[in-house]
Amino acid sequence: MTQAERSFRAPLYVAWEITHKCNARCLHCYSNSGPSASCSEDLSTKEALSVIDQLAEAGLMVLAFSGGEPILRKDWPVLVGHAVAKGLSVNVGSNGSSITLEVADRLKSLGVKSVTISLDSHKAETHDFFRQCPGLYRKAVRAITLLVEREIRVVVGFTPTKINYKDGPDVIELAQSLGADAVNLSEFVPAGRGSVAIALTPNELREVLTQWIRLRKLFAGRIDIMWHDCRVGLLAPEEEQRNYLGCGAGRLLARICPDGSVTPCVFLPTVIGSLKEKPFQSIWNDSLLLGDFRKRTKISGNCGDCEHISTCGGCRAVAYAYSCGDPLAGDPQCWINVEFRPRLQELASGEGLPI
Repeated sequence: MTQAERSFRAPLYVAWEITHKCNARCLHCYSNSGPSASCSEDLSTKEALSVIDQLAEAGLMVLAFSGGEPILRKDWPVLVGHAVAKGLSVNVGSNGSSITLEVADRLKSLGVKSVTISLDSHKAETHDFFRQCPGLYRKAVRAITLLVEREIRVVVGFTPTKINYKDGPDVIELAQSLGADAVNLSEFVPAGRGSVAIALTPNELREVLTQWIRLRKLFAGRIDIMWHDCRVGLLAPEEEQRNYLGCGAGRLLARICPDGSVTPCVFLPTVIGSLKEKPFQSIWNDSLLLGDFRKRTKISGNCGDCEHISTCGGCRAVAYAYSCGDPLAGDPQCWINVEFRPRLQELASGEGLPI
């Protein structure tokens, strides 16, 4: 068994949408969450606790509770507390609306590793427009303040789109001024409610990531700057590229939906199994699609014959979105160009999980 094969025995990171209930209707939501989302098929508390046991036994390291707005699920403290007790590093992702004084205190007492609060802009009107929820910017800023006061690690999540991608540096400035520990850039993928119309072009995406690499150096010692994009290896010096695994879908990460469905990543809706029918380890080990993702021999298009197939692999969720449902298609968001070979030595140090 190779080192790579051993590394796929369990995911490093699982994002678990414990509810699709949400007080916002974000324009870029990949799960179609909202106020009218149904909870009728959601896992029960007993079923959810069993899933946590399975994830811990599988060797998972990081479990991120998300949604929707996860704090709208009434038993969230029970689930979070059980995950922490099982030794998992727990992150809670929130839009900030539900983080009151009492909730902030509860998160602290439960021992969560970090809380991610989404900010789409440093401007209230832009953020609230994205979230389709007036006043949400103010609540998000207050949530960050409450968490910082309790010395809980705060990560500000930023997703660049056509509308807001130039606001990134100001979001970092705001996050630092509020006392947040990190800012994480997550690529926008047209999924769920997210429209292709607001997606960046490949060159704009490259421009944003290159900018954030510079900003990481500029803000060093003040706030951590991170990014989550499978293509970062394309910008690394040739001698560093072998250190990258590229797309983590089904290799380093997976998503669990409220009803127990499992998909390869948060942006990819292809269901590979249900936790109501099979244990997590069986789904992770036996999925034919995940096997194809790990081997990368069946990936087609511009990725299939690319020299970077082993260190990038292309974003499988973007491939799915732009090919009308083929997760093994080429990646149309790739910016690779033989004339563009910047030597950005610090790139690898910024790659990390959004926690």
